[in-house]
Amino acid sequence: MKYTIYHSKISCVDDHGKEVAKVTFPEVSHNSYDIRRTVVDEEYRGQGIAGKLIELAISDINRRGGELTASCSYAQKWIKQHGIRPYVTCHMVTSLDGKVTGGFLTSEIGVQVSEDYYEINRKLKGDAFACGRVTMESSFTGGFKPDLSAFADADIPKEDYIAQKHHYYAVSFDRHGCVGWNDSVIHDEDEGYDDCHIIEILSEDTPVQMLAYYRSIDVSYIFAGEHDIDIHTALCKLYSIFGIRRLMLEGGSIINGAFLKADAVDELSLVVAPVTANAEDKPLFSDCSSHPFTGASAKVMTSGAVWLRYLDKERFT
Repeated sequence: MKYTIYHSKISCVDDHGKEVAKVTFPEVSHNSYDIRRTVVDEEYRGQGIAGKLIELAISDINRRGGELTASCSYAQKWIKQHGIRPYVTCHMVTSLDGKVTGGFLTSEIGVQVSEDYYEINRKLKGDAFACGRVTMESSFTGGFKPDLSAFADADIPKEDYIAQKHHYYAVSFDRHGCVGWNDSVIHDEDEGYDDCHIIEILSEDTPVQMLAYYRSIDVSYIFAGEHDIDIHTALCKLYSIFGIRRLMLEGGSIINGAFLKADAVDELSLVVAPVTANAEDKPLFSDCSSHPFTGASAKVMTSGAVWLRYLDKERFT
């Protein structure tokens, strides 16, 4: 089966080129789409085609940053069962040998390539960017640990806390609530990160003292699992609560790997530096299995880096 995406329709054709299924989602107003009809030829029903069409339609609408409604009864049932998550682009600088940490990033060529990366980041900017705990601490907090003594007797329910809605978000995947933010927004010289409202993604193992601290500085947080973070649960909450349709996943290796294992990477945006890294440096994805992507574009940058874009092959072909 081959799936082809058009502006307001996705078509499924068989090996002979015959259309056997489709979903239509007309643009009812500017960048607002209604999933209106899903049709599958009788002989092809029961093979999961309709569900894949809905998933593709939702992903494509979110890729555009569009508003989504569903008047199609099948789409309504599918969304109720599976939820809606943002379109996720994993945007990273890598070495020629696929590493994302190490001294190559601070070398002369690494600094030049990083400037290309940040320029692309500002161009692709979605509704939020996401990182794991280690990356958030090294990039934004410097490992700051707050004094929690004032919250020793805190009695905070393990419920999602929405401090505010914002135009752009920084999403911190931080299972135990370890990141010591000192404000509700990030302050950064780069406009791609400045003034992002912080959302902590937590497990229920997070100490109540840390919950009380986050509330005291108006950091939002949501729970996505009892002991570990369920990526799909977190993403569906980011969509339903904060309206995040496009999410930039920006490392490190562990959270990238967790997203890939959860089948939650729609696109790769890799700025490949013309340099190799050291053996001990971390790979693009940690602890994951093989996953196919298909090439979308390639561009040589002024720094000598190559900007490569890939789409999830299982989802978009």
